[in-house]
Amino acid sequence: MITIINERQLEPAEASLWIKAQQAVAAKNYKYAVSILKTLIKRAPGFLDGRKVLRACEVKSTPDAGRRSSLFGGMRISTTRRDPATTIVTIEDDLEKDPYSVTANETLFAAATDLNLPDLAAFALETICQGQPNAKKHMHLLANHYIKNEQYAQAAETYRRILNIDRTDPIAQRGEKDCAARATMKQGNWEGKGDFRTKLKNKTATTDLENADKMGLTRAEMEQRLAQLSEQYAADQTNLQIVKDIASIYEQMEDYANSYSFYAYAFQLSGGADLSINDKAMEMQEKAMQAEITYYEQVLAADPNNEEAKATLAARKKEIAASIVADAKARVDANPTDAQLQFKYGQALFDAEQYTEAIAPLQRARTNPNLRIKSMLMLGKCYAAKNMTDMAIRQLEDADKEIVAMDDTKKEILYMIGCLYEKAGNKEKALENFKVIYEVDYGYLDVAQKVEAAYS
Repeated sequence: MITIINERQLEPAEASLWIKAQQAVAAKNYKYAVSILKTLIKRAPGFLDGRKVLRACEVKSTPDAGRRSSLFGGMRISTTRRDPATTIVTIEDDLEKDPYSVTANETLFAAATDLNLPDLAAFALETICQGQPNAKKHMHLLANHYIKNEQYAQAAETYRRILNIDRTDPIAQRGEKDCAARATMKQGNWEGKGDFRTKLKNKTATTDLENADKMGLTRAEMEQRLAQLSEQYAADQTNLQIVKDIASIYEQMEDYANSYSFYAYAFQLSGGADLSINDKAMEMQEKAMQAEITYYEQVLAADPNNEEAKATLAARKKEIAASIVADAKARVDANPTDAQLQFKYGQALFDAEQYTEAIAPLQRARTNPNLRIKSMLMLGKCYAAKNMTDMAIRQLEDADKEIVAMDDTKKEILYMIGCLYEKAGNKEKALENFKVIYEVDYGYLDVAQKVEAAYS
């Protein structure tokens, strides 16, 4: 088992290498220092201070450090690594060539995470951010890593670095404030033990706190509520209701990343018995990922030529879609008779543009009366995406017949049928469907334009 150690914990032979390395650094003989430190790290992979000096020497002895690294060359961590203990040693060969290598440092981060070495994992991400000062994606990853390990002051500082690059980043804006508050809580020893009720000034304050969830709260009130709940949580981190309340407050504050963390922990505290909590955790995870997508979409809307945002958006969309599909599949595999899970799996596959694969779970979900219309609509979209226009129309027309009220779902179905008939060249049938919407909702999409154009 590898643990982080300091120089006092080095074996005599290792301590001798450390002294030689320091002498080489003092003499500015950085290449020689690198060779010594690599030997030292192989013998003592948990010696983080030595690894930090090694990285600094590699930067000094590599004039073009970082130039070979691409900001978008990351996120290619091997999923086949079998021995993270070996990886954190052998990866140093790659880092000697380019200490700022995104791929190599991500691999080091993943291996250190597997070994439960959070400080080493953070160092790997910090190195990327040093070599790529505008690497917002990795700064967000670093901030989340610090939050996960309850290093809130470091997380707040990382968010501030992001805001120095982009003052409009919504995740960093919320994260900096939340993490600064949580860091203050830790400094104030709010995590100390004791019954929370005894820490309140009076019984009225306790009652107000317990009733706060029953009413709508302003942003300031939510922050106050979060601070109060954090005291409770510090006093008893295994109280399921407190953890759920914190998750709920973060959800209301639209801090979906933290909400996911607390819902996931609540599910763990429930012993895996309350599946509704797990559903909520997955919902928050998806919202957190969607918030990131929305941010980059807003950046592109403001600056359509921003190639960095384009590349990041494309990469994150692909990664997020794959993550959602994998989670949905795992849940279906665990409970294949659950129609709701089948529908979510089919929807995830559709969103990932895996239209053929989405058909089977959506057909299974269609057998559930409560999901029938939604499943038929999604199936129609799948057939349309596969250019199976006649099958898409038939599926959607069947769904339309089963809906009596002219609600949003019926309008969407009628509009899709109209567009599919347009695509098939049947303008008369297309207009027929658009007219049905026109008669009840003049402002629905471009229906008015389509209908009135037919009379001009």
